[in-house]
Amino acid sequence: MPLPALRSSLTNLKPTNAMKESQRTCRFVELKNYNIDRKGDDFLEVTEWTNSEGFDIHLSRGHQSLSMTWEEFTALQHALDNWIEQPDSTCPHIVSSDEGTSYCKLAEKTADLLAKLRA
Repeated sequence: MPLPALRSSLTNLKPTNAMKESQRTCRFVELKNYNIDRKGDDFLEVTEWTNSEGFDIHLSRGHQSLSMTWEEFTALQHALDNWIEQPDSTCPHIVSSDEGTSYCKLAEKTADLLAKLRA
């Protein structure tokens, strides 16, 4: 189809559904307190879909995005379960010293990030 005919056919199209506007729930977390390299401009943003069936995640580092349904998120939690909720005796991020045993800074920051995302 020649370009002028294509333009003419596109301008005559009528939308079958009216466009809708919505407000979506969005949460934003600066990652400067969670990144090992302490870059101050990195962030994570989570936006719930308008239909509430899932959410989008945007990670500023590398402009990474991920969309997932709540069912996929449940599967992800199941896959990560024993990595996130490990007993102290098996956590790979434990630091022992003369003063006792504590989590390393990475584990503490990860726990803080997960708590903020769950809130």
